[in-house]
Amino acid sequence: MRILLLILLLALAPLAAAKTAALPAPEVLHLDAPGVSASPLRVRVYRPPAMPADARLPVLYVHDGQDMEAVELTATLRRLYDEGAIRPLLVVAIDMPPDRMAAYGFSDRAAQRSLPATTAHGAVGARAHAYAEWVARTLVPAIDARYPTRAAPDGRATLGWSLGAVAAFNLGWQYPELFGRVGGFSPSFWLAEDRSTPQSAQRTRIAHRRVDAGPARFGLKLFFAVGDAEEHDDRDGDGSNDALDDVRELALGWDDAGTPRKGLRQLGYPVNPDHAARATRADVALYVLPGGEHRQASWARMLPVFLRWAYALRAPGIDATGTVEGWQDLPSRFVAMRNVDVWLPPSYGRDPKRRYPVLYMHDGQNLFDPVLSYTGIDWDVDGAMTRLVAAGRVREAIVVGIWNTPLRFHEYMPRKPLGARTLPPLSDLPALGAADLRSDAYLRFLVEELKPFIDRTYRTRPGRKDTFVMGSSMGGLISLYALAEYPRVFGGAGAVSTHWPVGDGLMIDWLGTHLPAPGSHRLYFDHGTATLDAQYAPYQRRMDALLRELGWREGRDFRTRVFEGAEHNERAWRDRLHEPLEFLLGTR
Repeated sequence: MRILLLILLLALAPLAAAKTAALPAPEVLHLDAPGVSASPLRVRVYRPPAMPADARLPVLYVHDGQDMEAVELTATLRRLYDEGAIRPLLVVAIDMPPDRMAAYGFSDRAAQRSLPATTAHGAVGARAHAYAEWVARTLVPAIDARYPTRAAPDGRATLGWSLGAVAAFNLGWQYPELFGRVGGFSPSFWLAEDRSTPQSAQRTRIAHRRVDAGPARFGLKLFFAVGDAEEHDDRDGDGSNDALDDVRELALGWDDAGTPRKGLRQLGYPVNPDHAARATRADVALYVLPGGEHRQASWARMLPVFLRWAYALRAPGIDATGTVEGWQDLPSRFVAMRNVDVWLPPSYGRDPKRRYPVLYMHDGQNLFDPVLSYTGIDWDVDGAMTRLVAAGRVREAIVVGIWNTPLRFHEYMPRKPLGARTLPPLSDLPALGAADLRSDAYLRFLVEELKPFIDRTYRTRPGRKDTFVMGSSMGGLISLYALAEYPRVFGGAGAVSTHWPVGDGLMIDWLGTHLPAPGSHRLYFDHGTATLDAQYAPYQRRMDALLRELGWREGRDFRTRVFEGAEHNERAWRDRLHEPLEFLLGTR
């Protein structure tokens, strides 16, 4: 119940007292920074006006901390808190080092060296590696030790402007295990190794070369803002000023004298090229400020846009049939923060006394909007539910889509069935033992945090008979694990294209001694016969035989369907989605 209260405070009414309580004065620290500054650097820590005692705060590390008054940090935070627009956060403002040009720049962490850029005013970034290491190895641990922080990448962001934006990007790119978000206003991405000619300056831009070399830092999200009146230089003669070009090309890719170079999009990052027109869920956002110049007054106008992007309570809307409410970065004590989408049935807004069953589904970004889906094809859960409800084939129900994270396999692979065994290496994963898996923690998030939040926020029917869980592939395994581990919480599970072969079917044997007694729960299984699904038939037959032996009645307690020619992908699951929905939520 304690964590339920915390989540409600964070997500529903994060700062009810903020309209009457002033922000506390920042705490001033002075930290030694050898290799960066001969004297200690001033660091100011801005706290939110009120927080529950056991809260863990996300932290925003801001470079050029001496500019906080000029960019109106306190006033902006107060306004956004008053509006209930952002969740509480800790802001750590780091004054610029005495030699700002030397400290702010690019570095190569693996080689333990700085990557200086040549300019007409001398080298930029000669001490960038020392500065990055000081932030990562000294400042971050000091803040985590002193304050109640969320000490994980999803709880840390770094922000800067001009050269400070380069420092922020460098930290995010070089230390993705520490920082999960980067903000850069008017970033100096023009910095290059060779500026002897416009062509060499274009070709040797350090940020662009680093991104082109890859690999992607999956889980890292980036926000870039630039004014359309920052400068008039046009290095490549394309009619767009260099400040805009440098940011857009870093995100979208660029041409190097006829050779295509990769930007963030080519590395696999979804990019929103016009955040000003519409906020989206893309991992990279580009915001162009009309009339924005390379000055503090413009950065003050960019700041609230960034804070809403990074710390909003509600996620940007999606294209879906009916009503979908998105919750951005729902916090958890057990797992990484993640987005959660909640689809509401057609009568939800018309009948304020009615309560609804709830279906929890994994891989939430693949459910409602093809733009968000991994393959560009979604399950169309919103459309399927709307049609099935209208036809009277399923009960009206709330559908909760839980987004996955880069640790998808670790969270979806059931831990207890593995025991003392080790899973062999997969294509993109090393060998894993039970200690490496996060599925028990994921289920605690689902049962102890998310479900209570949903039940308190929406008009649900919270009992076991009205609570279901479903997923595909590894999501099928974790759904079965959820029902077996929490049979008093979940009354049914849908396992679509269940990935039984992992561990050579060890999950089946474990279920044989951990499923609840027949007659009280429902299980749905299916698989295709093509691509990865071609491996599943022998395992599914074992599972079916086991259920019959345990007394589960086929057609009533469980159902298994085989779809000839169906592949292992979202298109196939979308095409047969009505089958599990009707079995779990059917009106008959």
